[in-house]
Amino acid sequence: MRKVKKYIPPKYGQERILEVLMKFRAPLIIALITVMVSTVGYMLISGVDLLTAFYMTILTVTTIGYGEMWNMDVKARIFNLAVMTFGVGSVMGYSIAVLINIVTSGEVKKILRFRKMVNDISALKGHYIVFGMNDYVLHLIKEMKFYKIPVVLVDPSEKLEEFAKEHEINYYLQLDPSDENTLYLANIETAVGAIVATTDDYRNLAITLTVKNAVTKNNIYPFFILALVKKDKFKEKLKLVGADYVETIPSIISKRMAILARKPPIFGEKSLLEEILFGEHTFIDIEELVVQSDSPIVGKTLRDIDLRKRFGITVIAVKKSDGKVIYTPGGDVVIEPLDILVVVAPKNRLQDAIKVLFKGKVTSRGAMLKKKIKERLHGLG
Repeated sequence: MRKVKKYIPPKYGQERILEVLMKFRAPLIIALITVMVSTVGYMLISGVDLLTAFYMTILTVTTIGYGEMWNMDVKARIFNLAVMTFGVGSVMGYSIAVLINIVTSGEVKKILRFRKMVNDISALKGHYIVFGMNDYVLHLIKEMKFYKIPVVLVDPSEKLEEFAKEHEINYYLQLDPSDENTLYLANIETAVGAIVATTDDYRNLAITLTVKNAVTKNNIYPFFILALVKKDKFKEKLKLVGADYVETIPSIISKRMAILARKPPIFGEKSLLEEILFGEHTFIDIEELVVQSDSPIVGKTLRDIDLRKRFGITVIAVKKSDGKVIYTPGGDVVIEPLDILVVVAPKNRLQDAIKVLFKGKVTSRGAMLKKKIKERLHGLG
């Protein structure tokens, strides 16, 4: 994977900060002219030296007002009145007004906050880039937060910062999601994948194409593009432009409700089976284990390894290397290299089984992903 080139957008760049600060140019010029004219005026009218005249000018313009530095005549006092009127009104008043305008607009603060956000995101690893700002994205982020998966939310909406703060979303970018540079600022190099879930299916199509192009061009692998669309006709379109998995929101809802309709939760508010199937917050998980060719269980039967008795793990299916799937396999099924064991297991016992029984010679889906991501990150040097 090559090192990507990214840049800070012009509206958040140093040039923009200079543009904002340049608002001070006019009051600064007026202040300099006032100080010069006032100093020279005091010297010509009262015949005082340069230092005394300059000191009197600063005292008058800044409204400190220690009093007259020398005995002024009528001309000097009339001139001093002019300095007070113009200096205090135009210089101090104008400068303060410009300063208040800059502070209240919050533009400089917004720029600095954005640059800090980009810097914080650059330190992330193993995160997902999520595109969209809506209710189902909010629920998605809450679930990912529960599983401690970092998320960078990207959306061009002016309300993004308010949305992020309200829902305690730590990482966000108010940028055009179809701009490739946005992906680089979201640190696509170290991300696991992207979730495209705006409410506009045409925008989802453009974002997916942009993400796939960046991933391919920079050889970022493995990287997963998941998408949520509103209309079925966009499922194939998003797959054609590079999405790995696409689902419609109505389909997800209807499938889940159909499961509830077929097997209502008569024993409680929620069906335990449903929680397991959908990977909700239970201590039970469904995992796939790929048997490596040098695993000590190769050639043994399921009865021999007795996962259920030793670790409380149940094998619910075995997928052979030729693609054949054996559902609810019996104890006489022989384990072969590259078999995939689909197991239901207590989360805290699965790793024990992998260490003790398999001697580390099986790879779970989650462990395989972590390994691939680690190899990719190691390649970044």
